[in-house]
Amino acid sequence: YTLYIWIDGNMDNPNTMYNQNFNFRLNANATDEEPTASEKTLFKLGLTSNGEKSSVTAIANTDEGIWETEDDYGTTYYFRGAVENNYVKFANYYWRIIRINGDGSIRMIYDGTEPHENGESSEDREIGYTAFNEYNGDNAYVGYMYGTPGSDNYEDTHANINDSTIKAGIDSWYKEMIVDKGYSDKVADVIYCNDRSIDEVMSQTIGGNGNYGFGYNTTAYQSFSRIADSTTWDPLEVNPIKMTCSQKNDAFTVNDTTLGNGALTYPVGLIILDEIIAAGGSAVTENYEYYLYYGYDYWSLSPSYFAEDPERVWNVIGGGGVGTGRVDYSYGVRPVLSLKSDVTLSGDGTMISPYVVVD
Repeated sequence: YTLYIWIDGNMDNPNTMYNQNFNFRLNANATDEEPTASEKTLFKLGLTSNGEKSSVTAIANTDEGIWETEDDYGTTYYFRGAVENNYVKFANYYWRIIRINGDGSIRMIYDGTEPHENGESSEDREIGYTAFNEYNGDNAYVGYMYGTPGSDNYEDTHANINDSTIKAGIDSWYKEMIVDKGYSDKVADVIYCNDRSIDEVMSQTIGGNGNYGFGYNTTAYQSFSRIADSTTWDPLEVNPIKMTCSQKNDAFTVNDTTLGNGALTYPVGLIILDEIIAAGGSAVTENYEYYLYYGYDYWSLSPSYFAEDPERVWNVIGGGGVGTGRVDYSYGVRPVLSLKSDVTLSGDGTMISPYVVVD
């Protein structure tokens, strides 16, 4: 057993903690079950879950705490709403925890060089602006990596051969700011899902003719049906959350070829649509209060659809809601990476005392 005890005190001035009395109560319950990897991390962070929630209603603009669902590794715990206890300082940057992955690693989104309050509009919370792909006119370009544009089949179109414009930029940033500065040993190799699986019903609704996922053929990708009705195309009031990746080809990893595709150069990606919805975003209305809002448009990793106004990928719009962006338009880039489950952390996750990775 590992016993964690958190004591409030000023660690910058430890003298204030000498000769003080602290009271705590320990409840021990006998069980034959070993805590899961994600449970151990939840305990390590001093957090508790509200229980299972695999679908959400509308936006979350108050602090709704932590909820759980399943991902490719097991039970994942995600933060929802205007939470104020998911701040991390790592590699001289501030991050916000999206969720604890099922393997116990901590998935975080970039949040700038200084901490920001919920509801604050501040442009420094991205590493830059870029197109998702500088080209358009083919289903290939919804890929974080992509195959051969102009192909007459799905497999060649979505082979992981070429880097997207946004992946090339993120990789360059990661190499300079994480690898070259000696922080990469703290980062976990986990799945970042660029879900290119197809929703045939939704594809027909938006005008598809049966040739889905390649060339200039109208196509709706699976994430579309989790945010809009498959027959009317209207935004849904209740959104299912899917943290698992439907296809191994879309499960981007570096070295993991058991669950992932092993196609990444570095273990870094972008937030997915389902994480945005789980956090409190919605296609129905804007949300200026939850922790993912920062006043500007930025990219997700989730393909939306391809139609006559070229291909689109989901994004978070300036008002905090969910929208779709043409891949050749430029929006903000907020990298997502995951800290290893065995990192040592100080702090309590608040803005004034963020979790800090201890060397």
